[in-house]
Amino acid sequence: MSKEEVSEGLNRVVLVGEVTSSLVTRELSDDSVVSTFDLLTDIDDGRVTVPVSVEGVPSVVEIGAQVCVIGFVRRRFFRSGASVASRTEVVAHVITPMRRKAQVRKAIHSVADDLSAFLDA
Repeated sequence: MSKEEVSEGLNRVVLVGEVTSSLVTRELSDDSVVSTFDLLTDIDDGRVTVPVSVEGVPSVVEIGAQVCVIGFVRRRFFRSGASVASRTEVVAHVITPMRRKAQVRKAIHSVADDLSAFLDA
């Protein structure tokens, strides 16, 4: 991560949880595919469902799967009837099954490295 990238701030997310919805895919006007699903995570006050979107169709996302998601938070605006609505979601860069511990550790170390670079800038 370059100093230019960290000077504006840092937006990285690590989620670990259970996929609780079927993968929904949609084709965009540029012929790319975006998929969405919900991830149930545990916090101190209980459980929270987080909407996740990802480019393409990830094969590891199925209901009941335990996964680690690395990405960033985005608020997306869209038209809904006559008004404009918004949705806050996590955009995934990496989705790894929790059973692949070495890959999960590598992804989390990458986020920690980004945070360290941000703190050192």
